[in-house]
Amino acid sequence: MATPRIAIIGAGPGGLTLARLLKLQNIPFRLFELDESRTSRSQGGTLDIHGDSGQLALKAAEIFDEFKKHARYDGQAMKIIGDDGTVAWANDGSMYSPGSDRPEIDREMLRKILEESLDEGMVNWGKKVVRVSEDATSTESVPSFTVDLEGGEKQGGFELVVGADGAWSRVRGLLTEERPFYSGVTSIEARINDIDANHPDLAQRVGAGTCFQLGHLATLVNQRNGDGSVRTYSQIKVDENWTTTCGIDWSDAEGSKKALVEKCYSTWEQVGKEFILRGEGNLIPRPLYMLPLEIRWETRPGVTMIGDAAHLMTPFAGIGVNLALTDALDLSQAIRSHYEENVDWTTALRLFEEKMFKRSHREAKKTYTNLTIIFSGDSLEARVMRLGRVMGVDEAIVNGEAKH
Repeated sequence: MATPRIAIIGAGPGGLTLARLLKLQNIPFRLFELDESRTSRSQGGTLDIHGDSGQLALKAAEIFDEFKKHARYDGQAMKIIGDDGTVAWANDGSMYSPGSDRPEIDREMLRKILEESLDEGMVNWGKKVVRVSEDATSTESVPSFTVDLEGGEKQGGFELVVGADGAWSRVRGLLTEERPFYSGVTSIEARINDIDANHPDLAQRVGAGTCFQLGHLATLVNQRNGDGSVRTYSQIKVDENWTTTCGIDWSDAEGSKKALVEKCYSTWEQVGKEFILRGEGNLIPRPLYMLPLEIRWETRPGVTMIGDAAHLMTPFAGIGVNLALTDALDLSQAIRSHYEENVDWTTALRLFEEKMFKRSHREAKKTYTNLTIIFSGDSLEARVMRLGRVMGVDEAIVNGEAKH
């Protein structure tokens, strides 16, 4: 096989999808991932894969049939309730009419499907990239970059380096001085396993999909996973350093749950509180960061980014993974145009990035608007109405005809 001239940094959904697409095109690459293995750490919760974006990438990658074996179409069910337990809006999964095509799949399962679609050894596990630099021999027509790995190893001669390495990308600095900034919201994760058998009252609240419970400066998002667990995300509007100044000892599994409820959910109805209080293990606090809504950069031959590395946003529209998969599909086509149609790297990457910018700017604005609506302090009904308009929900649903 020819020496790989493409380096992909990061084996998340975007990086793995790009790798699969390049494999199908017989374009050699190296994929570097800091995780020791696919299962070395928790991959997070469930993802909704959209028919008009993410699924198109999976079809192009020829893994859609495998995806469908594990996709949960009933996971599209959703409800929005108030902090007193009042149901403001609910649906059976047909929120986005006419018809809905946004099935859920656990992040771990999607990563498994993608990794298994590659040949053994294509993912270089346990390879933490600490620096990417341009070689002295690099030119605009023939770029050349070196990847420095933790431990001193270097691999060079790459004519394209793709940053698919998430929020704190090592590649981003080659393209822009922008860095993620705090969104104003911190998320704290709790998890309950085997919820149907052990906590039927909470299972009924969640239903088959996701339950959003909205307060004023705090929310709870309860999300069913394919393994029978439910992940709850406590989202609170606090200062960036709140998790270290609030006085909660996060290492105290039970004490931290009681303290969080007392500080942020004391006036809420009891069922909502129980998703935190009955959580298993330790709570996991994560301040949420974002990049500027209209981030862009001048095209630089030899380097680009996809997914969160390129357009990190908060999870308030559920679009991030679909953007990453679509980025991977579009970039694979740009790479193919270079090798098969002799399109120069500058032109190929500029056309890709302009398409990506247009798409990501639109969704980033939508996501940030949702964040401001959720924490606006408006009445529950007003927030549901406004969220529906932003997300393009059918007016009949927004006006309450789907409420039950």
